[in-house]
Amino acid sequence: MSNSARGQGIPFNTAASDVRAHIITLLASWASLVADERAVEAPPRRVDLLAGFIRANLKWLTSHSAALDAVEEFGALTRAARRVCEAQPVRTVPVGNCVRSGCPGKLRAVVQTASGIGRRPSEIRCSADEAHWWAYEEWTALEIGMQRRSAPVRTWYSVSDIGLLRDIPAGSIYRLANQHQWRRQKVSGKVYYHHADVTAALGG
Repeated sequence: MSNSARGQGIPFNTAASDVRAHIITLLASWASLVADERAVEAPPRRVDLLAGFIRANLKWLTSHSAALDAVEEFGALTRAARRVCEAQPVRTVPVGNCVRSGCPGKLRAVVQTASGIGRRPSEIRCSADEAHWWAYEEWTALEIGMQRRSAPVRTWYSVSDIGLLRDIPAGSIYRLANQHQWRRQKVSGKVYYHHADVTAALGG
C-alpha cells in the first residue's frame, strides 16, 4: 500500500454511523418501555444485551398495544441497515392550512427519513406558495399562529407522525403518553394521540 493510500484512510460513512446509533436508541427505547411497565431493570446500553432483553420479553411485547409500531420501527431499521448507501427519501406529514392571510395552501412538514428511520423535518412548506415556509425550530410558533387564526389543525397524530415531527422513538412516545395520560384513539390497529396533549408535553 502506498503512503498516499495510507494517508487517505478509510472513508467515513456518516449514514452507516447514523444507523448504528439508531440501533442503540431504538433498542434502548423499547427496552425502557418493557422495563417500566413490567417493573424490571433494563439492561445496559449494549446491542447484544438490549436485543436479548427484548427477545426474552417478546411474548409480552407482542400483546402490547404498541406491538404494531414496534414491528414497523424494527422493520424500518432493518431496511435502513440494508440500504444505508442509497439516496435518502423524503416523506411529507400534513399539518393544516397555511397561516398566511388569504393563502389557500396546505402546510406539510418535509421530513428526511434516512432509509425509513425518522429524522427531523428540514422545513414546513406551503403547497400554494414557495415563499411560505418555516424551519423546524419554528414549529411551535407556527402552531400557535394556526390556532389564533382558527385554522384547522390535525387533531390526532399517529405514533409515526409524532416520531417524525419530534424525532422521538416510538417506545419513548408510548412511555410519555402513559406518563402524561395523553388522549388516544385506535383506528385499524394503530394508535393516535391528541395533538394538544402532545404539544403540552413536548413543547417546542
